[in-house]
Amino acid sequence: MIRSILLKSAWCALLVPLLSCNLLKVTDDEGSTTGRGAKRFDPYQGLNSGAVRLSLQYINGCAFLPNGQMAAKNGTPNVRPDGTVIPYPDVCITPLGQDPLMLSPPTGTMQILADTQYFLNQFSVSETVVNQHTNPTDLSAALSWIKTQTAFSGLDWSNVSQGQDEWSFYSLAGVVEECWTREVLFGNANWQKVTDDTITVEVLDEAGTPRASQTYLRSELLASSPYAGHSRFSWRSENLKPPRFPGDKDPGTVTGLAGGLAQPPTFRTIARVDMVGSTNPFKVLRVPRLSGPGALRATWSQLPNKPFFFPVTYVLPEDRPSTCTDDAGQPVQCSPGLDSRLTFSPPTEGSFYKPGEDVSVYVDLRDNAGNHLHTPELLPSAREMINNQSNGLITFVPSVIATVTENDSIPNVAIAGPIQDFKVLGDPSDKPQFLARPFPFAFIDDATLTGLTPGLADFKWPTRQTFSLPADAKPGTYVALVKFNRAAMGERVAKLSPFFFQVGQDEATTYPGNVGNCQICHRGVNSLDNLRHGLSVDHIESCKVCHHYDTDTVGRTQEMVHRIHMNSPRYPADRADCTVCHLTRKSTERPSLSLCGSCHLSQHGDEFFQTAFKQRGAVNKFGNCAQTCHGGEQLPSSHILPAK
Repeated sequence: MIRSILLKSAWCALLVPLLSCNLLKVTDDEGSTTGRGAKRFDPYQGLNSGAVRLSLQYINGCAFLPNGQMAAKNGTPNVRPDGTVIPYPDVCITPLGQDPLMLSPPTGTMQILADTQYFLNQFSVSETVVNQHTNPTDLSAALSWIKTQTAFSGLDWSNVSQGQDEWSFYSLAGVVEECWTREVLFGNANWQKVTDDTITVEVLDEAGTPRASQTYLRSELLASSPYAGHSRFSWRSENLKPPRFPGDKDPGTVTGLAGGLAQPPTFRTIARVDMVGSTNPFKVLRVPRLSGPGALRATWSQLPNKPFFFPVTYVLPEDRPSTCTDDAGQPVQCSPGLDSRLTFSPPTEGSFYKPGEDVSVYVDLRDNAGNHLHTPELLPSAREMINNQSNGLITFVPSVIATVTENDSIPNVAIAGPIQDFKVLGDPSDKPQFLARPFPFAFIDDATLTGLTPGLADFKWPTRQTFSLPADAKPGTYVALVKFNRAAMGERVAKLSPFFFQVGQDEATTYPGNVGNCQICHRGVNSLDNLRHGLSVDHIESCKVCHHYDTDTVGRTQEMVHRIHMNSPRYPADRADCTVCHLTRKSTERPSLSLCGSCHLSQHGDEFFQTAFKQRGAVNKFGNCAQTCHGGEQLPSSHILPAK
C-alpha cells in the first residue's frame, strides 16, 4: 500500500510497441516536422478532425472513468445479443475502495456527445484482487482465479504457462532504500495467439435498442504490451527486500518508516486486456442525435456471449455546459481535446536569460477549440479532478495506478538544459543536467489523495510559478515540458508540449543526436504524439528529462525503451541491430547488468546475482561493463553497432 501511495513515475511517450513500418501516411508534405505529416490536418485532435477518440475502460465488473470514478448505473438494459438481460451492478468495487486510506470519489457519469463521430482508441478490461493469493512459492491459485473467475474465464486458456519472473526496484520516494516488487507474468495461452479477432461497439438508446455500430479489428489498436503498462496477466508481491539468493521467492518485507515498522507485503493478482492507440481513426462510429440515458456496448469476438456494458448520458452538442472560457473571459462550451501551453516571463535584461536569473512560467491548458479549461490564476484541485469538476483535467490517483498498472495520468512541468548536453545517466552518482520542477504536483499530488494530508487535496496550484536558473548554468537552449491529461466526453487524451528558451546566448543549440530514427515506424497514424504522453518524435531526446531516476524504478529510459521494443512481436527490425535507433557509437558503449537485463534476462547466469540487486556502492547493477569486461573491441560481437 505504501508503494502505491508514494510511487511517482510516468511512462514516456517512446515506450510503446511498434505495429509495423507499413504505415498509413496522412500526407507526404516535406515541410512537416511532426513525424506525422502536414499540420493542417490531424486525425487525432478532437472535433477539428471530424471524429473524437473513444476510450472504453472496464474494471472489476463496471465501467470506469479515468479520474477514479465508476460509471453510474442508469435505466438502460444491458441486453445480450440473444435478448437476455444482464443487470449492471448496483454497487461497483472502486479501485480506491481497495485501499482504506484513499479518498473515495462519488459515482460518475460517462458523457458522450450525440450527433458526433467517434473512433475507438482504447478498449480496456481489468480485474484485480488484493491479498487474496498470498503464497509466493505456489502461484497456481492466482492463475486459477484468472482462468476461471474473471471476465476472461471464457477464453481459451490452453497452453498457458508461467513467463518471466522479474524483480523491480522502487525507492519509495527515498523513504525506504531497499524496496522491491516481484512480478510473475502468465502467457502463451491459445487466445493470446489469435490475430484476427474484433471488437464491435454499439450505440444503445435508453430502451437498449442498437442505433449504430462499428466493428474494429484488434490489429487496428496498436499497443498491448505489459512493458508499456497495457495488457498483463500477472501476480505481484510488493514491499519486499531484495532476494538473498537465486530462487529466493520470500526475502521478507522492508522497514524504514517512522519507528522502523515493517511494511506488510501487498499481494496483487492482475488480469487485464488493454488495447490502445488507433491506427485507423477514419473508421468512425456515428452517435445518433440522442439525449439522456443510454449505453455503449462492446463485444469482443473472443467473448461473444460476454458483452461489456458502459452506461452513458448522451449530450447534444448545443446542450454542453458553458464551463470553459474564451480569451475574453466569457463562459463558452467546452470541446474535446487538450492543448497544453506554457508562457515565459521575458528576460530581465536583453534577449536571453542569465545564469542565476529567476524565470516565471504560466501554465495555460485549453481544449482543441482554444477554450480555457481553468481559471487564469488557479488550476483545479485534486478533489475537483476526482469529482469531475475540472472540465476533464485528471491527476494521479495512486490506487487507480496500482489497479490498472499504467501511469499516464501524472501532470507535470519539468525544465532542463542545455539540450546539447542531454544524456542518459548510467549511474546514481552521475550528476544530471539542470532540472527544475516549478509545479510540484508530480510529487505532491501523490500525497493529496492519500488522506494523510488533510486539506491538501483541496489546494489549487497557482498557474504562475517561478524557478531560479543555477548560477553556473551553461549557455544554450533549454526546454520546458508541460504535460497534462484530460478525460471528457468519452475521450481520454494526454498532451506533452515542449517550449524552448535561451540561457546565456542568443544562438540556439540542438539535441545531441545520439538516438533517433523513431519516425521510421512512428509516423502517420502511429506517430508518437498520438501515443502515451503526446510528445513528437522530434523531441525524443527530451524523454530523459522526466524519465531519469537514480535507480531503476519504473520508467527509467534505458531499460524501458529496450524492454518494450525487444519484447514486442510487432517490432519489425533485427533486434541485434543497434543502428536502427542508436545514431552514434558512443551511445551504445555503456552496457550494464541493468541495461542488458532489459533484453537478456539470464546473462552470465547467476555469476553476478548480488550485484544485480545492488543499487549503490563501488560495484552496482549500473556499473559500466564496457570499462571492465566489454570495453573496446570486446563489446558484444553479436550486436551491430554504429561505426562512429
